[in-house]
Amino acid sequence: MLVNKRYSITILSFLLTMTVAAQDEKINGNIALQMGSNDSMHVIAATVTNINTQQPVKGVALIFYVQRTFGLMKVAEGTTDTTGIINTEFPLAIQGSDSTGNFTLIAKAEDNDVMKDTAFRVVIKSTLAFPPDKPVPRSIAGAHAPWWLVITFIAAVGAVWLLFVYVLYLVYRIKKASIMKTISKQ
Repeated sequence: MLVNKRYSITILSFLLTMTVAAQDEKINGNIALQMGSNDSMHVIAATVTNINTQQPVKGVALIFYVQRTFGLMKVAEGTTDTTGIINTEFPLAIQGSDSTGNFTLIAKAEDNDVMKDTAFRVVIKSTLAFPPDKPVPRSIAGAHAPWWLVITFIAAVGAVWLLFVYVLYLVYRIKKASIMKTISKQ
């Protein structure tokens, strides 16, 4: 009976290992993006295919991001249908992330049961103009304060420093007077 129990445990552990190994078999996928736009939205058609068989893959969840300065901004998500295609939209009002007015769209398949983690990125021209580089006018709150405020500030700081120097001069004279008084008393 003890021997049968050992064999059954060994067989069960072998079967569980084979099941887990079979579940870990994920396909290598490819993501192809087609971009378009309508009146108010960017339209994305993403096609997910198996790299080995070139057949469409269904049930793959994709998340679409736009690259920002300090990370990724999620703009859309979806799951492929039986033809391996996702159609989704995101707003046209996304500003470019560089001076040329381009932004980077990233399609990622992450933590998926069907396909290994895959990412695809494409650079797109933004419809919004990048802000022009124009000089900043003088203001009270900014780095370019008006001249009357600069002159007032310099006068106030100068008065404080003159007062400080005058106090040091008086301390010097007091010390000198006390030395003269002690010398004359002797």
